[in-house]
Amino acid sequence: MILGGIVNSLKDIFFPVNCLNCAKEGAFVCNECFETLDLSGVFCCPICHKETIDGNYCDNCQPLFIDKHVAAIKYLETDLIGEIIHNFKYQYVEDLDKIIEKMLINFFANKKISDIDLITFVPLHSRRYVERGFNQAEKIAILCGKILHKPVTNLLKRTRYTHPQAQFKRQERLVNLQNAFSLENKKDVFAKNILVVDDVFTTGSTIQECAKVLKLHKAANVYGFSLARG
Repeated sequence: MILGGIVNSLKDIFFPVNCLNCAKEGAFVCNECFETLDLSGVFCCPICHKETIDGNYCDNCQPLFIDKHVAAIKYLETDLIGEIIHNFKYQYVEDLDKIIEKMLINFFANKKISDIDLITFVPLHSRRYVERGFNQAEKIAILCGKILHKPVTNLLKRTRYTHPQAQFKRQERLVNLQNAFSLENKKDVFAKNILVVDDVFTTGSTIQECAKVLKLHKAANVYGFSLARG
């Protein structure tokens, strides 16, 4: 047995894990509970949340900066997906990488994403990155790139520290994020179709602000993707 296998075996013995949903020992999400996740996708207007074809805007909403948005699963804080994202985002339970990758494989196997040239992600401010130690959106973007066979590039920079979006209502969220992002490399976006990845889409203000920067620098199309949508 190689060293990694020995370490994993010792972890299983001394630090057993339990399913986040049913508490069954052996994995953070057991096979039975994984099957309860509805990965048929969420395809809604990016503004009003009305169900639409392929996540386009509805006829009543004025399109903003992202051209469409899709998510793998509906977000409910008290459901299993809420537990997965909370533990992944705030505690970085590394083993959940495998669960999220499995979720994405299931979703992308049945749903086609518009033709894209590259994938990027919502950036964290350097202060929050130090606090957390990783960027959950980047982790998800890397998994998407692996599955879709597309390059993942850090295109955006968070230029000022913002308070967590969950503290604000919709209009306040827009103000909180105004001019919070800039472009790292202009030549990487010209005439490109870009997928912007985040963990959860709620009002969409974060991805819209990211897309605004990309569109201002002549990206052709900007699509939003999140693991879950509230």
